[in-house]
Amino acid sequence: MFDFLTHINLPPYLLFIVIVLGILTYYFHKDISKLINRKEVEEDIKDLKSHDIFNTLERVKQDVSHMKFYSHGKYDAVKSKMCTDFAKFKCNVCCDKFVEFLDNDFSKINSDELKQLVLSEMYGMHTEYIKQIRAYWLDKGISNEDVDYVIELFEKFRYDVVVSFQNRINGIFSSSYHKNNFEKILACYEMYSMGIDLLPKDMLTTFEALNGKFAKINYN
Repeated sequence: MFDFLTHINLPPYLLFIVIVLGILTYYFHKDISKLINRKEVEEDIKDLKSHDIFNTLERVKQDVSHMKFYSHGKYDAVKSKMCTDFAKFKCNVCCDKFVEFLDNDFSKINSDELKQLVLSEMYGMHTEYIKQIRAYWLDKGISNEDVDYVIELFEKFRYDVVVSFQNRINGIFSSSYHKNNFEKILACYEMYSMGIDLLPKDMLTTFEALNGKFAKINYN
């Protein structure tokens, strides 16, 4: 290298800078490579704000809004509207939380910390949309007992999906196939998308089971 540099017509100070940079690159190339790769991973994670999970949430919300429920053979407008509102609150909260999650500084988070953050966000989404729909229904004049009944019924039918989420998250973070934070988060978002696709089925099962319980409520 040094023989090559002696044949380059450079001023002494530039030659000195080139030599110093060459030495630094030689000794620290691994650290430099890690820094570049980390920056690229961070940028890739931000790109997940365009992930199809957000289209899926909007589509599912629309699908549920077109559901029609009947009680004793007659169209039940209250049950239909309650189902639409439940899906709306759930999907809106999840959409906001999935976007906010991607704004974290993942460059300082290791795999174990990321796993705990993913699980914490999942539980936090659930707590938030339940809180919002509970307040909304109580404001509509539905009793606390009836609100709890609907929420518990939904969670009963949704239980298997939530357990599957937890198991798959454990699988993603114990696997050697997902090599960095971007790949782990991408795998989680793909998994969540599958679960969101099942939401209309669980909503249908929940509100079909209500029969005519709320048919006479003034719910606008």
